[in-house]
Amino acid sequence: MADKSKAIPFLPQPPNLVGIPGERGFDPLGFTNWIPVTYLQEAELKHCRIAMLAVVGWIVPSFFTLPGEMHQVSSIAAHDAAVGFGGMQQILLWTSLFEILSVVAIKEMLEGSGRAPGYFGFDPLGFAKTPEKMTELQAKEIENGRLAMLAFSGICTQAVLFGSDFPYLS
Repeated sequence: MADKSKAIPFLPQPPNLVGIPGERGFDPLGFTNWIPVTYLQEAELKHCRIAMLAVVGWIVPSFFTLPGEMHQVSSIAAHDAAVGFGGMQQILLWTSLFEILSVVAIKEMLEGSGRAPGYFGFDPLGFAKTPEKMTELQAKEIENGRLAMLAFSGICTQAVLFGSDFPYLS
């Protein structure tokens, strides 16, 4: 009898997910059977990292604001203010540039360069001194990133529904 998925116990364990950091056996539609797993990992890590930054970026302005008229808005109204002041065009420009540059790394990874998904060799403080520690940190990053994706969805929904910023006490 085949092993069962940890996430969905009545489905079989997806064979392409075994040994991946943060793996919980969740692939009910079988995407890992026809899309390269490394590409899916790269996309998930990118979304996780953006969500972790977004959670911090939503909460911090509730406690600290920068000087200037453009920064004196709530997190809910920040998008419209940034469009009005031209900040969104800069975000689009720089994000597009980084995406274009990351295509080269993803292409090389898919062609078998040996580059791990989401790894750009950036560890200036040397946290991952051993392969075991690296695997542990990768699992923590993906799990906290998944939490951040859900948290950001909840933060946005609650802020818009109730019309107040973090910590939503008013």
